[in-house]
Amino acid sequence: MTQQLAPGVQDRTATVLGWAIFVLFFILFFNIINLPRTPLGEREGMQLWHDSLGWLVGVLCLVRLYWFAAGPKPLPPAGMPEDSFAFSRAILFVLILVFAAEFLIGIFYAWGEGRQVNFFGAVMPQLAATSEGLRKATGYPHSALAFYYLMLFCLWFAVGIWQHKKYGSGWRRLFPGAQV
Repeated sequence: MTQQLAPGVQDRTATVLGWAIFVLFFILFFNIINLPRTPLGEREGMQLWHDSLGWLVGVLCLVRLYWFAAGPKPLPPAGMPEDSFAFSRAILFVLILVFAAEFLIGIFYAWGEGRQVNFFGAVMPQLAATSEGLRKATGYPHSALAFYYLMLFCLWFAVGIWQHKKYGSGWRRLFPGAQV
């Protein structure tokens, strides 16, 4: 976010970043659902996509977290109290924070397994030694955070619906876009 805009309006750069995270994560989520259902000998392509999309989503989420902290805070839509707006933004912040943490933990989990981390075929250097301790310490959180971000998404969606009904804030706020 590069400038302060009118109430309920978001910077175009933040809008594009939001849509990029939304679309890439949707594709990654489809991969996440299908990866465990794929037979072990046939997972290489799915794992390449998982790693690559994870990198893209993770890096974009880290950029978005920076903008949450450094950019000007958007003003709430007309008629919405500041505290209600801050609550929905806090949920969104934590959701993006969980995506970023999932990304970082996932890298260490792959290294703990002794698996190369790829970005569309380019192998990322391994910065941690393969070990059972690292695999165990990062494997469960990597899996468990998926349930946490699903819960956060549902909470954010429910709060958005409630805010629309109570304050008339608009349904478009539930998707990345010019409205906040």
